[in-house]
Amino acid sequence: MKHLRPLAEGLGRYLGWWLSALVRWRDPLAPMTLRRAAVLLLGMPLFLLVQLIHAVCLLLDELLFPGYRKVVIKQPLFVTGIPRSGTTFLHRTLAIDHERYTTLTTWEALLAPSIVQRKIIHALAWLDQRLGGLGQRGVNALTRRLAGGLDDIHEVGLEAAEEDYLALLPVAGCFIMLLAFPAAVGLQQLGHLDRQMPRERRQRLLAFYYSCLQRHMYVDGGQRRLLSKNAAFGSWLEGLYALCPDGRFIICVREPLAALNSQISSIDSARALFGSAVNADAFQQLFAEQFADTLEYMNETLTRWPTGRAVVVDMADLGAAPGEVIPAALEQLEVKVSERLETHLLALPKRPHRPRANSGAALVLAQSPLEQRLLPLYYQLIALPHRTRTKT
Repeated sequence: MKHLRPLAEGLGRYLGWWLSALVRWRDPLAPMTLRRAAVLLLGMPLFLLVQLIHAVCLLLDELLFPGYRKVVIKQPLFVTGIPRSGTTFLHRTLAIDHERYTTLTTWEALLAPSIVQRKIIHALAWLDQRLGGLGQRGVNALTRRLAGGLDDIHEVGLEAAEEDYLALLPVAGCFIMLLAFPAAVGLQQLGHLDRQMPRERRQRLLAFYYSCLQRHMYVDGGQRRLLSKNAAFGSWLEGLYALCPDGRFIICVREPLAALNSQISSIDSARALFGSAVNADAFQQLFAEQFADTLEYMNETLTRWPTGRAVVVDMADLGAAPGEVIPAALEQLEVKVSERLETHLLALPKRPHRPRANSGAALVLAQSPLEQRLLPLYYQLIALPHRTRTKT
C-alpha cells in the first residue's frame, strides 16, 4: 500500500520521541515535572492508539475507496506565511463563501482524516440528529474543555475552518507536536521543510499531504475550490507548488517581533499542558530561528515567482482595511470574489494599525539581535511587488 511506510514511520517516530522524553529528565526544552510525567505516561499511549486507528482507517481507504486517488486538486488557494500574522482571520473570512470554497474543519482534520471515518461520523451524526442532538452537544462541550488554552492560538470549534496540517498527525508531520517534544529534530525540520528536511522524507510527507487533500475533495464532491490554511507552511512553498503547479498563494506577514511575541504568548498553554519550557531561551530560540529562516526563504522564493502566483498581505494593511485588501489580493491572483464574500467584506470594520509598544513582552531573548536579524528580512518581503496594499 502506497502510504504504509509513512504511516509506520510516523508511529515509530512518536514511539521514539516518547521514550526519549521519558528519560530526558533534565532537557532544557522540556524538563521533567510531575505534570509532564503524567501526560507522557497517561496521555501519550492514548494519543498513539488514536493515531494507530487513523492509520488503519487510512489504509482501509486504499481498499474501499481507491477512486479518491484519481482526484486532481485544481487551482487550490493556499493561505500561509508566518504565525500570528492574520492567517486565521483571512482563512475564515474566505471560508464564508462556502459555495465556492471547501476547507477542512477541526473534526475532519483531527477525528476523521480518512474517508472511512468521515462516512462513519456522517452516519452517526445523522442518527444523533434524529435523537435530538445530545451527542453533538456533548462532543462540543468536551472539545471546548480539551482545547483549554489552545484557544489562545485561535478559537477552536469542531465545525470551524481549521489548518489541514492536523491531518498530518498520523505520519508525525504536524508541527504543533513540537510543543510536546521540542527536542525532536524531525519535528523541528517541519518548520524548515524545503531547506532542512531530508529529501526522501520530504517527498513522502508531501505525497501523503496531497492524498489527504484528495480524500477531502473526494468526500466533498470535487466541485468546489480547495482552500487551505497553514501558518506553519511558510517554509513549504516550493513543495506545495510542486504538488499543485496551478495553485495560488496568499502569504501573510507581520512585524516579526510582534508576531514572535504573540506566538510565544499563544503557546504558553504548552507549559501547563506538556511542561515545555516556553519561557526558556533555548525554547524561544527554536521559534526565532524558524521565523528568520522562513522570512529569508519566502524572500528567496517569491523573488523567483510571478506576482500572479503569490501575493504578500501585511497584517497592518489587512487590519486597517480588510474589505479593500482581500479583494485586491484575490484580483491579483485572478480569483473572482463572489457576491456572498463581497457582502461580507463590506461589513468588516476598518481598524487603523497601531504598533504595540510591548512587542517583546513575552520574549526572554535579547530584542536587539532579533531586530537586526528579522526586521531587514521583513522589510525586504513587504517591498516586493507581490505585496497587496490599501488604496489610501
